[in-house]
Amino acid sequence: MELLKIYKCFISSPGDCKEEREICEEIIKEINNGLAEYLGINFKLFMWEYDVLPDMGKNGQEIIDESIKKSNYDIFIGIMKNRFGHPTKKAGSGTEHEFNDALERKKKSNNSIPKIIFFFGKDNIDIDHPDIDKIVVQRKLVKKFKSNIQDKGLYVDFENKNEFKKQLKEKLELFIKENSPLSNPDEKAEEVDLIIENLNQDLENSLKTYNEKSPIWIEPIISSKREIPNNPNKNLENKIEISSIIEEPKDIIIKAPTEFGLTSLAHYLKLQAWKKGKTFLYLNAKDTKKHKVIKDLKKEANEYYKKEILEIDCIILDAVCFEELGMMPLIKNVCSELTEIPIIILNTLDNNFFLKSDEDDKVEIKRTFTNYYLLPLPKNELRSVVNSYAKDKELIDDNDTILEKVTKDLETLNLHRTVKNCLSVLRASSRIGSEYSPVNRTKLLETILSTIFEDYEIPTYYDKKPDIKDCNYVLGYFCQYLVEKNDFEFNESTFKTVLKSFCEQNYIDLDLSYLLNLLIDNSILTHNKFTQTIYFRNSYWVFYFIAQRMKMNKEFLESIYSQKKYVDYPEIIEFYTGIDRNREDAIKILNKDICETLKIVKAKVNIPDTINPYKSISWKPEIESLEREEKKIGEDVVSSGLPDEVKDKYSDKYYDQIKPYHQVINTVLRDYSFLVLMRQISASSRALRNSDFVDHKIRTELLNNITVAWLEMNKLLIALSPILGDKGSASFEGAKFHLVEEDFNKFNSVEERRKAVLLAIPSNIVKFFKDDLFSTKMGPLLIKKAENESNSLIKHELMLLLTAERPKHWNKVIDNYIINLDKNSFYLSDVLSVLNYNIDFSATELGDKRILNLLARKCRAKHLYQKKNPDLGLINKMK
Repeated sequence: MELLKIYKCFISSPGDCKEEREICEEIIKEINNGLAEYLGINFKLFMWEYDVLPDMGKNGQEIIDESIKKSNYDIFIGIMKNRFGHPTKKAGSGTEHEFNDALERKKKSNNSIPKIIFFFGKDNIDIDHPDIDKIVVQRKLVKKFKSNIQDKGLYVDFENKNEFKKQLKEKLELFIKENSPLSNPDEKAEEVDLIIENLNQDLENSLKTYNEKSPIWIEPIISSKREIPNNPNKNLENKIEISSIIEEPKDIIIKAPTEFGLTSLAHYLKLQAWKKGKTFLYLNAKDTKKHKVIKDLKKEANEYYKKEILEIDCIILDAVCFEELGMMPLIKNVCSELTEIPIIILNTLDNNFFLKSDEDDKVEIKRTFTNYYLLPLPKNELRSVVNSYAKDKELIDDNDTILEKVTKDLETLNLHRTVKNCLSVLRASSRIGSEYSPVNRTKLLETILSTIFEDYEIPTYYDKKPDIKDCNYVLGYFCQYLVEKNDFEFNESTFKTVLKSFCEQNYIDLDLSYLLNLLIDNSILTHNKFTQTIYFRNSYWVFYFIAQRMKMNKEFLESIYSQKKYVDYPEIIEFYTGIDRNREDAIKILNKDICETLKIVKAKVNIPDTINPYKSISWKPEIESLEREEKKIGEDVVSSGLPDEVKDKYSDKYYDQIKPYHQVINTVLRDYSFLVLMRQISASSRALRNSDFVDHKIRTELLNNITVAWLEMNKLLIALSPILGDKGSASFEGAKFHLVEEDFNKFNSVEERRKAVLLAIPSNIVKFFKDDLFSTKMGPLLIKKAENESNSLIKHELMLLLTAERPKHWNKVIDNYIINLDKNSFYLSDVLSVLNYNIDFSATELGDKRILNLLARKCRAKHLYQKKNPDLGLINKMK
């Protein structure tokens, strides 16, 4: 067993070095958790403000001297800047007094203890300071002292706090290496230095966006809630501090869509954990398989940290898509084999290639995970990214103009406010100029690809760069090859062999090594570190290149349509329709396919379109009225084509609550094509959003079919609401309905939960599909549809969508809708709830907030005063 050798450090300084003294505490704590621990050393701080017992009968310096002498310190760290200090009986200041005592002790000791490290710094002097004369005198005394000790040894100069921090750390780490009790300190130090170097490099690499490093580190917002309010005081209620995750690691899932920076967060966590003396082991779930994961974790622990797996404090599993084939068994294996190690799962919500099987759905993981959420950047953090980028790139436009443009572009593209998305838009617009205006993700990726080729270093043996159109063409073919063999991992040999043959057939002269290196260096492709295979880092690049291939090759286009590949991957149709916004063939196919699926669903389920409990429910419905509506629903369900198990839920009041409802719902949704329908809604919505130039009649027809599909989803969820209320979840092939715990656990009774589930259905249907469907260009079409819709439930949901997204003239439409609603209806109270939600969580512009508040007050005034269209006087009474 290696012994831990303890060295006491005494910090001596005048009163103007408070920040430097705090830095000493910080650095020594960090070193104790890092290099010192691994080399068998521990530093103990001695500081008079913490370690001296107050007393009377002597002057202050004498009391301090007694405690210092008893401490028997091993290292003296002296600090001076502009202030020398007050004189004592034995010296010009307390610091000089303590330095002299340390020097005297050193001379008398046999082992040259204490080690004396003295730092001299300086702060800028304000010449207008009222005590400038005293400050100058003190500064001269510091210079004199510094001159006097020059012949007594070496001291260290520093210019600022960061340099002091760096110099202090270097000197203490040098002391550790020279005084370590280990037999091989240099070898061990090299190991630790390599670990720290790798940790920093991993974080730096993760922060790159297309081979361009982020100009600033923005600490992500981790929340225990899915949404974070606009009020900064409320942010702290739900924010999870990164330090708490490190200090007390536990089983958690952090959820976020792709591009939110989950991988950067993972590498930041393991670096900060190391600084605090903990070892967080990182593994990309896409780099392993269920039967190899334990072996790969053990290998990584040994190779990265030189540790056994059981010495690890926490495991971070990155790039986890629960819907992906084999992922649930993989997680189960880690949980079962490494029972004592906490696991942090970073759950990417939309970056999967392979949908999981029925067997995956049956996997039971016997651990309880806490769900956290990574949230988009607030505007002030977006400003930090823009300011840093603009300064780094010396952009001409002022920062406020750039910020407004980036914010607007992200909204136009329907992209989340993340660092990577922000940098992507900045890169595209800064290269093309102020006239650049993205219209969809296809055009954004096209622009990014163009800038990558423009910036990437040309091979020395070429007189010009490869044609980007050639590269697009061959990559489209290669992605077709991957899709057809249903395997998205490949090696360098496969890449070159497949494309060499294709290039020869098509008389294309292309340096495939150059192309492969460009894609890897810009993080479009990445390596599996265990198998050395290659794969696309983000699935959307595959879909982008497939879309290009669909445009170029009619046979492949027809196969995508006939096999309905877009059902599994809605991004394919999104990128295809985004090429020129006039892919009429896609809109016609989607119209035909969604109609066919709707016929199957309607014929088999056979729930009438008239099922709509919301027409009869009041402003704040009582349980009794909901039970009456549930009875009416039951009559429709009992005569429907749903399985007996679901019918029994209505006909038998004492139905067995323990029955595994998810199995029943699996059957329902698989047998009646609801999963296919949901994906067709998503694909059709994305295509419609990108099809500005397609004939308006065809676009209108597709929107009508999408809302008919919404109605089928409503009908199913209404029928299943008692099951969701009782059980809390309903899973099915790759998709899942579940109740969010924080929203529904507050209800004390099953009846209250059922009520809450039923009332939440309209707003949840909108949440399911609004991001796929909405863009600012879709505003006029959606408004026309909302105004003319005859089905009251679909009309209501379209109005909720307009409230959430707020296209041009939205407020006039919603105002008119409020006027025409019944004064005591559920629809009116639901509009009020959505307005309030958007006030608290969504609206950032003052104009939007003002309009939302006005409409919310109008809802309350209408209900309270029972007026069809309350005037401004009544509205203003509502506070």
